[in-house]
Amino acid sequence: MLKMKKEMLAISISLVLSLISISGCIEEAPPVEAPKTIYVDDDGGANYTKIQDAIDHVADGGTIFVRNGTYNETLIINKSINLIGASKDKTIINYKIGSEINKNVVLIEADNCTIKELKIIGAGTSSLITGININTSYNTISNNILLHNDNGVYIDKDSKNNTISWNTISDARHGIDTYYSDSNNISKNNISSCRVYGIYLFGSDNNIVSGNMISDNNYGIRVKGSEENKYFGNAVITNKYGILFCCGAKNNVIYYNIFKQNSEYSAKDDIVTNRWDNGSVGNYWDDYTEKHPDAIQINGIWDTPYNITGLGDNMDRFPLVNPMDI
Repeated sequence: MLKMKKEMLAISISLVLSLISISGCIEEAPPVEAPKTIYVDDDGGANYTKIQDAIDHVADGGTIFVRNGTYNETLIINKSINLIGASKDKTIINYKIGSEINKNVVLIEADNCTIKELKIIGAGTSSLITGININTSYNTISNNILLHNDNGVYIDKDSKNNTISWNTISDARHGIDTYYSDSNNISKNNISSCRVYGIYLFGSDNNIVSGNMISDNNYGIRVKGSEENKYFGNAVITNKYGILFCCGAKNNVIYYNIFKQNSEYSAKDDIVTNRWDNGSVGNYWDDYTEKHPDAIQINGIWDTPYNITGLGDNMDRFPLVNPMDI
């Protein structure tokens, strides 16, 4: 009798499960959507205490707000996000010693990312650690402080249309380094105390370098094998070497810049096809009157061209009488 009851119970359960399955009453739980906004605080009291945890869990296209504090991390950004610090003076990302697999404080592997208001500190200029390494396109890096890196910002091969602006970069080997990277906008940065180059363009075309303060570096700007770039509105001052074009750097335009107090030379050009004015406006040279004491000024332009040091016969045809405000 007991055996029969057990068999009847099993049959009943089977029938119920069969009916539920047929009627579609068993439903899978809907997937949990990743949050669009995440807050990070190293002291707790937010969604996460680590920035990388927030990156891993935020939705693509989402925003991460990082509160003031010190975060000892290396970051890999593999989705399009906005990473925004509370204050570039007090929201600090220190390179995590022992993270030698990742030679970057921040590595960007997705397009359309924004990084702003962070202080990003490497492990020193001899450590080969890059502050921000961009492997992608259409990213914006603005209002950050980058210190003690091998490269402050490195834009890697085939990356394009990135905007690097309003950053303070110092104590690096290269402040901003582009490697076969085209159509970027490098503007309004303050770049100083770099051991080799403040800005280095290598094999990079159609970039705009404008409105930067470039001071106290070995080379202010070095351009190698790069074409069709524009350099205007920059202050290249108190470097050892101001700006150098060589090794296939051709068809670039340099105008409306300040060249002042560079100890070895302000400009050197070993290519004959670069232009040192835009057809009506040239650059300001602090040694102009020393070289051309009899020149006459006409509407803010000296009447005698300024010769550029180098292998070619390059000249600024419309040198400026006075430096402009930058």
